[in-house]
Order: sequence, then structure tokens, then C-alpha cells
Amino acid sequence: MLVVQRVLTRWDKAGRGAAAATLRGSLPDRVPLPACTGDAVFHDVTLSPRAETLRELTLPATVAGLRIHPGGRVSRAPVPASHPRDRRPVDLFTLAPGQRARYRANFRFSGYSLEWYYEQWTVTLAHDVGLEGGFDHEVDDRVRLYP
Repeated sequence: MLVVQRVLTRWDKAGRGAAAATLRGSLPDRVPLPACTGDAVFHDVTLSPRAETLRELTLPATVAGLRIHPGGRVSRAPVPASHPRDRRPVDLFTLAPGQRARYRANFRFSGYSLEWYYEQWTVTLAHDVGLEGGFDHEVDDRVRLYP
């Protein structure tokens, strides 16, 4: 089974200070996976406010800013963020059975009637292995979000 778990943390302009950043840094980057079946699943977890969804995937699939191809090839997918804009689709790694990977990214979003808000994503991928443990592949695409 291929598991893709995204743990998402969201904050607004008021949450940009050091105290809020320290709190965000203490949040988990992986959570226990609910019971699931299938060849591939996507577990999407938002930490504040807490919400979870679990759905089965059919490969190829685009989830959590990643394009997951049959055979374990993982590439970056476009995200409709205001910043950064330069994240072009590129191959990141190939996840073999028995391997884990972590992809981290952050974004600044806006809308016509919305204030800026920010998100940090930690995406853990596990192919025929549990979510816990070290990573065979790590990509950190986090950037400075504040001007």
C-alpha cells in the first residue's frame, strides 16, 4: 500500500510572531493513520482547526502539491499560491517498496475578499511500510514567506 499523508498548519497575519512560530514548531508532522484499505490512500490532516479526510487514490494522482506516478515516481505539482510562484513541476524522487519520503513546503495564499494566510505542509509518503521511522528521501521546499 502507498500512503500519502499531508499534515497542514495554517495561520494568518496575526500568527506571524515568534511565539506563534514556536507553537507551530511544536506541532506533530505525522499523525496515526486511521484504518484503511486499498492500493494507495491520501490522509489529509489540518491541525488548526483539526480536520481529517481519508480517500483512496488511483494512480497517477495529484495530491498535496505532488504528482504520484505508477512505479513510485514523485514530482512536484503546481499549487495556486500567491508565493512562491516559481515551483515548476520537477521530478523529486522515486519511492521504492519499503521506503519512506518527506516533502515539506510552505505557501502564502490570498483571495479577492480574504486576507493573506499562510500554510506549511509536511507530506509523508510510505510505500509498503509504516509512516513512522526515518526517511529514504527528503525534499525541503520551504521558503521565506514574509517580505
